[in-house]
Amino acid sequence: MIATDLDGTLFDVDHRPAPRTVAAVNAAVDAGIHVAAATGRSWFQGMDLATSTGARLHHFIGSNGGHRVNAQTRELEERLVFRPEIVEGVIDVVNAAFDGCGFGWELSDDMAWDERFVEFTPFSIDGKTRHGSPRPTDRFDEVGKMFVAHPTLGKLDLVAAVDPIVPEEVNVTTSGVAFVELTPPGADKGTAVARLADQLGIASSDVLAFGDNQNDLTLFDWAGRSVAMGNALDMVKDVADEITETNVDCGVALVIEELLSGL
Repeated sequence: MIATDLDGTLFDVDHRPAPRTVAAVNAAVDAGIHVAAATGRSWFQGMDLATSTGARLHHFIGSNGGHRVNAQTRELEERLVFRPEIVEGVIDVVNAAFDGCGFGWELSDDMAWDERFVEFTPFSIDGKTRHGSPRPTDRFDEVGKMFVAHPTLGKLDLVAAVDPIVPEEVNVTTSGVAFVELTPPGADKGTAVARLADQLGIASSDVLAFGDNQNDLTLFDWAGRSVAMGNALDMVKDVADEITETNVDCGVALVIEELLSGL
């Protein structure tokens, strides 16, 4: 199996895989390798981008491992959510610890952001304008991911500050964005890819993982072979088995091409 992050990894600067990368992915599929995206994006904001240039992915694992979609049938195979009281509790403890944080929530079919979150991060990673909305308390039973933004703390500092004050089973991480992402128990990339691999009868030693950011660390820890992008954070490069070229230079394609040449 190949499990790959999207932004900063499989995606080029236009948030889509380059033609060379698509060709490499599809050659892997033709060779009998199961290919899955493992991303912080939600399926309704990322799957069409991942497949738009023709990449024949088998699965889309989104929300840092919080849900899995069969990319060929578009069936939602699993989705993990917070208990509503955990959502409320996280908001309360973060507000008690820090002044003026902004919050966001990934629901089953949409995103919701409060006004402060929009103030701190007015644009999405795709450059789209965010719009604030009332806190969706009537839908807290379907929250698959929470977001926390702070006016001055950087994302890694905010992770370090938020992680100790939320329930231990809550996953706290960040990706290539300016805020912190929280997911429920079992919703991390490593655990999610492991669940899929177990269903497919694939051992961790037979999994090749690509990534560039903090939310890829659990996947790197589990996969048999981990490859950091040339543009990855140092913390990711430090634990990777190897480092490839940047996403702009088709680093994923280079590794897959070399892998297939040896089959």
